[in-house]
Amino acid sequence: MPNLASGKREGHAAEVLSVDEQIELEICARGELEQLRKEAATEEVDPQAVAVDVAIGRLSRLDSMQMEEVRKDASRRRNQRIHELQEALRRMDEGDYGLCEGCGQWIAYARLEQRPEAILCGDCAR
Repeated sequence: MPNLASGKREGHAAEVLSVDEQIELEICARGELEQLRKEAATEEVDPQAVAVDVAIGRLSRLDSMQMEEVRKDASRRRNQRIHELQEALRRMDEGDYGLCEGCGQWIAYARLEQRPEAILCGDCAR
């Protein structure tokens, strides 16, 4: 993993992530990414979930359609999270990880621990 304390970041050395923190965040991001990919690979789609020609009651059809939309939304959110984690890992590899894209200051470790894909510090995110 690149040393984040090099180059343009030297002015913020007191806020730089330690090597142990960097490693811990990378392990966390990779683990979560792997879990999300497994979920995506094992997701079952019922092609008959809301088929018009299936004889079910009106309320059952509405319930089925609503459940299908909930499933699609969960899938979209999971795919977005996968993309964000991949981008975080790319930033780790390139040495840009942990810098706020809004103000250029370091993102607090506690924030990165909760959301390893965070691109904004707490102040900029508000």
